[in-house]
Amino acid sequence: MSLIKNVITVGGWTLAYRISSFIRDIAQSNFLGAGLYADVFSLSFKFANSLRKFFAEGAFNASFLPIFSGALKDKGHDEAQKIAAQIFTWLTLWVSFFLVLCLIFFRAIMGNTLGAGIDPSTEKFERLISVGRICSPYVAASVLAAMFSGILNALNRFAITTAAQLVLNIFVICAVFIGPLFFPSVAYTMAWATFSAGIAQVFVLWFNVKRLGFKIGFDFSEKKQEVKLFFKKLLSGVIGSGIAQVNLLLDFVALSFLPTGAVSYFYYVDHAQQFPMGILGIAFGIALLPPLARSIHRKDDAAARRQMNSGLLFALSLTLPAMVICASLSEPLIGAIYGRGSFTPEHVAAAAPALVAFAYGLPIYMATKVFSSVFFANKDTSSPFRGAVISIFANLFFIGLLMPFLKHTGVAWATTLASCFNFIYLTLNLKKRCGIQVDKRSCVECLKQIAVSALMFALILFMNGWAAPYYANGGAERNVALLVVVGIALLAFFIVGKIVGMFSFMKEIKALDKQIEA
Repeated sequence: MSLIKNVITVGGWTLAYRISSFIRDIAQSNFLGAGLYADVFSLSFKFANSLRKFFAEGAFNASFLPIFSGALKDKGHDEAQKIAAQIFTWLTLWVSFFLVLCLIFFRAIMGNTLGAGIDPSTEKFERLISVGRICSPYVAASVLAAMFSGILNALNRFAITTAAQLVLNIFVICAVFIGPLFFPSVAYTMAWATFSAGIAQVFVLWFNVKRLGFKIGFDFSEKKQEVKLFFKKLLSGVIGSGIAQVNLLLDFVALSFLPTGAVSYFYYVDHAQQFPMGILGIAFGIALLPPLARSIHRKDDAAARRQMNSGLLFALSLTLPAMVICASLSEPLIGAIYGRGSFTPEHVAAAAPALVAFAYGLPIYMATKVFSSVFFANKDTSSPFRGAVISIFANLFFIGLLMPFLKHTGVAWATTLASCFNFIYLTLNLKKRCGIQVDKRSCVECLKQIAVSALMFALILFMNGWAAPYYANGGAERNVALLVVVGIALLAFFIVGKIVGMFSFMKEIKALDKQIEA
């Protein structure tokens, strides 16, 4: 399958997932607003979801995919199945052990991490412990789901793995509406839905792996070298790529020291800005890595370099306009997404500045995602690790500098500024560690994209003068005005981009796709 088709397939299902995430967050904000229970569920879900990303996303794919694909190609189906079964066996044992420890010591864990700023004697802390314990097993299920997803990705079954993510949102959305019938807050039914969704995802993925002829069960025979290599790579990869989640966890630890509501503002805005970031970030992380790995395995540095440069331009051509829209239309966007029910206009005004801060990090995140894929394809997990460590220290510095003055918005700015340090480190080490670098032509094309994005920003600011009264009226008037402004701005971006030849990289991607399929 070609790069474009992979991105469209994965991106399409990820779009469906992000839309369902929006519906989930809209329902949550409508019922919970930005109060005690909203903060409690946000912290609990973020704890479970961050650990899921820490253990079960990029690092797992980067460690498992090359080993399983190599075994399947070089040693055949049976040997690849045996390796997968041994990995599944030891993963299950380790995950179960750590889950039990987590549940036993959960009060101490939360009291020293995400709940550090909450008084242990308060109702808020007690609710955090009870809701958090219910969400935690989702992490264990996600690790096993990641393994089955890795098998499916190696077999080019990208749609199944991405579609399985919808299970979580479907379960949680249903829970929001039935929650008031049985519990004092929908936060509890949302937590139980998270728990159940993890189990359902494992079953769905396991069933599809079995349909493709891979029977994965327990295998306690002597561990193969590939299995030992996997766990070695996974350990360093988890620390390297997952350390970005440490930054996010640090953000929420800091937010717990702020008044009630700050956690919820940050949580909702973070999810809003993940709509464009998640679609492309996950799609490129999954779809760009296999062709890059094949090119690097063939020692075809020229093809790998062209894939990286074209992928970078493709990503930026979509995230730069997303950055402009989020930065220049933050308040009407937050109002359109969350401004209803218990989420009041005051909540909208408080949350909007954080979206501006996050917006400027979108292109940086995507560039980092593309560069990280190059390092992972080269089986180099140490460089992303070092870059992420640098960003952690930068994040802590900027949180300490900005949070006392800007509250939750200061934490959002700290996240964006810290990501710049990771980006700079990876950029400087591409040539040294991977023998690949961003070429001069791509730099010129990036400057074109930035210039066209600046024109788009100016156009939106001009149109905001006309649309301001409609924004203020809220409801349908605000939403229609927002759609008109965004539509005109995107059309202008595309037309000007075409005139200056900004999309010429698409020809390069199509040429590379033909080479890959050949």
